[in-house]
Amino acid sequence: MKKVLFFMPDNPLKKNAGNKIRAMSFLEYFKSRNFDIHFVSEYSWGEWNNEDIRQFEKSNLVDTVSVLKRKASKRNLIYYLFCHKLLNFFYQKKWGVLPFGFPDLVTYKLKKAFDHLLKQHNYDYIFINYASWSTLIEKNPLIGNAKTILDTHDFLTAQNQRKYPIGKSFQEEIRRLSLFDHVLAISIEEQYIFSQFCKTAVKLAPMMIEQPPVSTIPLPERKFDLLYVASKNPHNVEAANWFMTQVYPFLRKSIKICVIGQITEFIKGDQPNITTVPFAEDLTTYYHQAKVAICPMLSGTGTKIKVVEALSYHLPVVCNTRGIDGLINKTNNGCLVADLPEAFKDHILNLLDDTENYTEQSLYAKFTYESGYEQESCYKKLDQLF
Repeated sequence: MKKVLFFMPDNPLKKNAGNKIRAMSFLEYFKSRNFDIHFVSEYSWGEWNNEDIRQFEKSNLVDTVSVLKRKASKRNLIYYLFCHKLLNFFYQKKWGVLPFGFPDLVTYKLKKAFDHLLKQHNYDYIFINYASWSTLIEKNPLIGNAKTILDTHDFLTAQNQRKYPIGKSFQEEIRRLSLFDHVLAISIEEQYIFSQFCKTAVKLAPMMIEQPPVSTIPLPERKFDLLYVASKNPHNVEAANWFMTQVYPFLRKSIKICVIGQITEFIKGDQPNITTVPFAEDLTTYYHQAKVAICPMLSGTGTKIKVVEALSYHLPVVCNTRGIDGLINKTNNGCLVADLPEAFKDHILNLLDDTENYTEQSLYAKFTYESGYEQESCYKKLDQLF
């Protein structure tokens, strides 16, 4: 049995953001292929508590769970200052003079705890989520013969372009990707960009979604006209505000909208035609009750997982240009794209009012999902790597 160390700073079981669903899809792949999975995370970033850890251990997704600490306790202030802050200051080479050119989230304490695991176990693969954590394996002799794999998730230089100088950040991002034996990109654009500069081969690993059950509810009888699913990251907050101020006021008030996820915190006011669901364990019921999915996105990188998820249910999607980022095909894919509010509104109304147009877009959505994102076909491609 092959053994994989799978590092993910967040808790995939929470499933309240696309990055967690992405990580969950890989854990399900490894489990389906009978890997021995050692899941490794860290307390503060993932906001873990003891109950979260117990639930994860009982999930049968993984064989072993280790949640590491990245900071020393502040109870002993002298120990905290000298044995954490000072050591970490030199470890990360910040020196307090030059700005850091790329997010590095590995602390001295976390690295020591990670190395302790490597001393205790032999792995066939070490799978790291995000280049921000790549220094866990950099020049690390404890890796042994394990193959190192990075799932990039996002183009971090683009995500942090307001924070770090672009040239320096991109150079560092490519250097970090080149530390690994294999690099996986969720987005076809990111695969193209990274592969132009990275010393390591960059493979496209699109979102893998199991074929969901087809809705048996006739379209006219579905409860919701529009379905909007999103977390509350800054890109989604900006997008939700754009939709609610620039598009929503000009839609017919008879249109029923369901909003699901942490983004509901930012849906202000009392709108009788909007149903808000802060968290749903299973979205299938809502997709079956919806006619059209929307994904207003003005910024961000990577594939919008909720777009792919909607396509898997054969729902047409109305989105901005950023909504089709990462999709393998950009046209005739089930997505109607508009960056201007009026055009966004018109796409929604056309789908709801024109049965022929709706049917055509629904068939495009079905084909896009089945040709690029269906779980088992994606698994077979990963089998070639593992």
